[in-house]
Amino acid sequence: MKQTPMKQAGNCLDAFWDEEAACSLAPLPMPPHIPADALGAAERIAYRLINHAAENGQPCPVNIDIEVAAGFNSSSMGPKLVRKLESRGLIRVSRFQRFRLVEIVATGKQTARHPSMQADRPLVRRGARSASAMGLPSDRKPYAAR
Repeated sequence: MKQTPMKQAGNCLDAFWDEEAACSLAPLPMPPHIPADALGAAERIAYRLINHAAENGQPCPVNIDIEVAAGFNSSSMGPKLVRKLESRGLIRVSRFQRFRLVEIVATGKQTARHPSMQADRPLVRRGARSASAMGLPSDRKPYAAR
């Protein structure tokens, strides 16, 4: 019996809580410079979730999905786990205003664009200089001179 993609995804999401599930036992693609046991449990879950999205051509999981899968209640743990995986060299992240694209370094596969992602506006953090001050084109109208 062939499973539907949603059923397959559901089985794989169950693996985040069940270490004995078939999806959980499959080896993760790791770069050669990082041993497989170097990741903590939460990092392994976040990496598996992002890798699953990249393998199946899905958008990158949002922070709350990563936090729930890893078992955290804090809204800051999703971005921290992604940054930690990025600093270890497991993933490359392209951040945009509301979404991110993630490339798995070991396989070269990338998560899909989110369906509601309209433009490629890079992330501008709070307190950062404006786009025009950095020499980037802006879609805002210039202020009228007085």
